[in-house]
Amino acid sequence: MTTGQHRLRTMGRALLAASGLMMAATAAQADVTVKFDGYVADRMDRITGIDKNREEVFRQFRTEGSRTQVKPRDALNVSYFAGTEWGNERVIPNIDDYSVPGLIKGMLERGLREADANFAGTIEVTIDKLRIKNFSLAVISASTTQMSGTVKVLDAAGNVTAEHDIWAAIVPEYSASNNYTGPGYAYTGPAVDTRVGPVAAEFTEKVLETLYPDYDAPGLVVLSGR
Repeated sequence: MTTGQHRLRTMGRALLAASGLMMAATAAQADVTVKFDGYVADRMDRITGIDKNREEVFRQFRTEGSRTQVKPRDALNVSYFAGTEWGNERVIPNIDDYSVPGLIKGMLERGLREADANFAGTIEVTIDKLRIKNFSLAVISASTTQMSGTVKVLDAAGNVTAEHDIWAAIVPEYSASNNYTGPGYAYTGPAVDTRVGPVAAEFTEKVLETLYPDYDAPGLVVLSGR
């Protein structure tokens, strides 16, 4: 074999290996499914619409609220929090891709990759209860913020190997940092009572730590600055 042929074969093997890694990464994203039941399923499009609008405002001004509630001075928050990696953006960088189902799925996938990179089955999560204290939709708004549902683990053959009921409320960690880059999902205090992300972070943390008791899953971190 000539030197040139050897190089071509080596390059070919490298390309095949890279292709295999890309296929594996794509397959890993399919290991998690998120479903909704009852009134949560019926209102999910509306829930996503409201939450996405608030997310757009937050990414522009780094303040919670609707566009009609934003004040010119709120733009100062952008530089104040310039170094922070925010929870929703860590999972869904592009606002055009944002949805509540995508956020929950992304949090679970991110944790699953850390907890069990070789997981070969499927995790099915069904959420049947979502309450957020001051959410702008009557059927979701409640006196307390919480999320609940079930999680099933299926092996590669489709057999259910575990099933758990999961309930989560808001029990956050707090940080005074204005440039948070830690492992948790960062949100401002007002987001806890108005957005899906904070309770989704608590719920997915519960799911992952139920399935992997030795894994310290990322959860909600509330930034107390500003």
